[in-house]
Amino acid sequence: MRKFKHIDHILLVVILILINILGTYYFFRIDLTVDKRYSISNESKQLVSSIEDIIYFKIYLEGELPVEYKKLKSEIVYILDELRVHSKLIEYEFIDPTAIDNEQYRLSLQKELYEKGISPIPHRSYDTNKMEEFFIFPGVIATYQSKENTINIINETLMNNPDLVIKEAAEKLEYMFTNSIRTLITQKKQKIGLINGHGEITNNKISSFKKLISEHYQLIDISINEKLSSLDEMDCIIINNPSLRFSEKDKFIIDQFIMKGGKSIWILNGTNANMDSLEAQSETLILESNDTNINDLLFKYGVRINTNILQDLQAAPIPVVTNYIDNKPQWKFFPWVFFPVISPNSIEHIINYKINPIKLQFPSSIDTIRNKTKKTILLKTSQYTKVSTTPTLINLESLKNKPNKTQFNSGEKNAAILLSGYFESLFKNRISPIISNNTEINFKDYISDNKMIIISDGYFIENQFFKGQNLPIGFDKHTGTQYGNDYFILNAIDYLLDNHNFIKIRSKNIKLRLLNKAEIEKRKKYWQIFNLITPLFLLLIIGTMIFILRERKYKN
Repeated sequence: MRKFKHIDHILLVVILILINILGTYYFFRIDLTVDKRYSISNESKQLVSSIEDIIYFKIYLEGELPVEYKKLKSEIVYILDELRVHSKLIEYEFIDPTAIDNEQYRLSLQKELYEKGISPIPHRSYDTNKMEEFFIFPGVIATYQSKENTINIINETLMNNPDLVIKEAAEKLEYMFTNSIRTLITQKKQKIGLINGHGEITNNKISSFKKLISEHYQLIDISINEKLSSLDEMDCIIINNPSLRFSEKDKFIIDQFIMKGGKSIWILNGTNANMDSLEAQSETLILESNDTNINDLLFKYGVRINTNILQDLQAAPIPVVTNYIDNKPQWKFFPWVFFPVISPNSIEHIINYKINPIKLQFPSSIDTIRNKTKKTILLKTSQYTKVSTTPTLINLESLKNKPNKTQFNSGEKNAAILLSGYFESLFKNRISPIISNNTEINFKDYISDNKMIIISDGYFIENQFFKGQNLPIGFDKHTGTQYGNDYFILNAIDYLLDNHNFIKIRSKNIKLRLLNKAEIEKRKKYWQIFNLITPLFLLLIIGTMIFILRERKYKN
C-alpha cells in the first residue's frame, strides 16, 4: 500500500506535463469573459470565409517595443490566428520600420507609412543610464489583389492617456481587421447621396463623417436641382441641417425616392441655437429655425420636430473661463445642460447595440403622429429634462450657477426616431392626373415597407478641430471623451441598407458605462452613510459572534 500512497500526486504532475507539451503544439484559449471579448463573432467568421484570394497584412509593430505594445502585438497575433482558422487565405508578417540598415530605404519607408495615414508615435525609454527616444509605427497595410487598405491601430486623439489607448486598441482589433477585409473584398459599394443646395452642412465640418462613411459606401454630394432623375441611382440620402427652403418639386423628388424604396436620414434642428454665436457674445437669443418647407413632408411620414430646445441634467461638460492669473485665463469645466448625454443602451435596438453614450447639442423634441407607420424611439433624454420654448435667452454665465433641479421635470423626450413599415406619399391626391399617370414619372402614392431615421440635432455628425486637423465624430477635444455619435450614425446607415452583420462586429467589446449624475447627487448622502456604518456594523456582528463562540468554548 505504501508505494501507492502518492500515486495521485504523481498522476496529477504527469497530466500537467502532458498538457504543457500539447499546449506547445496546439494553441487554444477558453473565453470566460461575460462579453466574450476574446471570441471571434459569427459575423466575422462568415465574412472571412467569403475571401476568394490572399489578403496579406504587414504589421509595423516589431522590434524593441515597450511592454504595453508587446501585449498589443500578442493580441494581434491571436486575432489573426483566429481569423486564419476560418480562412487560410489570410497571411501576415511583422516588420520593424526602424531596424532597416539602409538609412535611405528606412526613411523612405517611414515617410511612406506616414503618407498612408500611419502616424509615428514617439516613445521615451529610460532602461539605460541615458534617455532614448524612438518612434513606433503602430499600423497595418493590407493588400488584396490590386487593392490596398491602411489600418491605424492607435487612436491618436487619446494619446494623453496611453493606458486607455492601448486598451481600446486591443478591444477593437477584431473590428479593425474585419473592417479592413470588408473594405477590400467589397466589389460594389452602395451609394449614399449627401443632399446639398438648401444650406445643408456639407463642408469640412463633416469631413470626418465623409471619411468614415466612404470606407464602405460611395458617398456622393448631390444637388437635386428639380431634376426628376437626380436620386435614381442612390440607395440612401442624408439631409444634414438644411437652412433654406425646399421647392415643392424637390420635395416631390425626395418623396418619390422614398416611395420607391430609397432610405433616408434626416438630421435637423428645431431652433437656431449654436455655440459659435454664444462664444462670440456669451449670450444669445434662441429662435425657431428657418422654415425649410419640409415640415409637412415629415408630418405625413409620422413625426414633428418641435421648435423648442431640450436641457438635461445628464449633460456633457464644457470649459469656461472663471478668472485670470497673470493675465492668463483659468478654465473650469461645468456641465452644459444644453448638451444632453444619452445612454443608447437603455433602448434595445440593433442600432444602439453596445455603443458609447451619445452627445447631443441643442436638440429639440420630436413628437410622433398617429398613422400607419411604425415608430421606434432610438434616442431620448433622461427623466431630468427641461423644455424651453422659443424665443428664449441663454448665456454661458448661467453655467457657474447650479441648475434648479425642480425645473427639470418634463420627463424623457425623443431625440431620434426610426420610422419603418408603411409610408404614404405627401402628394397623394394632390397632383394632377397628367403627372400621376405619366409612365416616365411612375408616381407611387405609398410603399408598404421602407425605413428612415430622424435626428433632432443638426450638429450630430459635425467634428471638432484641433490645430487645424479634424477630429473623429463624437470626440470632445476639451475632455478627451469619445462619444458614440460615430458608431450610431454608422449603425444607422448599415441598418437602413440591411448590412446588420457589420453592426455586431463593430460594436463588440465597447464598454463605457454612463453614470446617472442626477441619481448620484440624489443618493450621495445615503451611500456615504451606508459605506460608513456598514463596515462598523459588520465588525460588531463578527466580534459578537467570536465572543459568544469563545465563551461557549471555554465555559465547558
